[in-house]
Amino acid sequence: MDLSKYPLERVFYLVAGVIPGFIALLIFYLSSPGSFAWFFSSLFLGYRTKIAIVVLAAFVIGNSLTTFLSGIMGACGGVVGTIQARKPYKSSYTYDFAPWRDPRWRLLMRQRLGDQAPNDTRLITDHILDQHKQVIELLPENQRAEPLANLILAKSNAELDDMRWEQWYAQYHQQVTLQSGYQDFAWHVRSGLNYNLQAASVYVLVAAVFVPSLRHWWWILPACFWVVLMVAEALSGVRNLMDKWSSLSVQIQYLREGRL
Repeated sequence: MDLSKYPLERVFYLVAGVIPGFIALLIFYLSSPGSFAWFFSSLFLGYRTKIAIVVLAAFVIGNSLTTFLSGIMGACGGVVGTIQARKPYKSSYTYDFAPWRDPRWRLLMRQRLGDQAPNDTRLITDHILDQHKQVIELLPENQRAEPLANLILAKSNAELDDMRWEQWYAQYHQQVTLQSGYQDFAWHVRSGLNYNLQAASVYVLVAAVFVPSLRHWWWILPACFWVVLMVAEALSGVRNLMDKWSSLSVQIQYLREGRL
């Protein structure tokens, strides 16, 4: 395995796993004060070896906790996705207003997609269709068939183009929403710290049920803060993912900067 090819910012997520790991070891020590006495009093291991073992244990335990928390959050996301998928399908052209019809976004997308871009057509609403039909009915009866067929074909093609624009928009909407902004190295450091502190806080609140010595404000208050922050971030992510309009301005910005 060539570690030089592994992104440095992703390594930080693993290293920061020692944070919940140390918290878990500390809680275990508080619940059983004499549990580590034999380890630290051992004469067979030097202090450097003891420190290395503690750090390694914290690393393994911490990353196990974050992996478990990620699994729970992923399962919750799957439930939300399942509920969303059960909603009746609504065709793109039935929306009166839609972000994929924004002329700025379409212009940038045509430049981005080139020949793959759908036709930049406008929907023919039922009201406009009725108006055209009224005009066609003014023609002699033997001349109505062809313009009526062309009108229906134009409406179908416009709806097909609108559906293709929606598919492109949905693809980039999900990409932009899930990546949560510009992911530079500093962003990964903050995100890694936040997520590991949140995992540690969840463990503190769960352990407080079984460990009386944790039932103090200096444990509970910071833990509640990080857990509330985690829940707020998750709810905000779900809301943005379900709100198609939420990523329009970001998509336009990213397309202009060539980051999509």
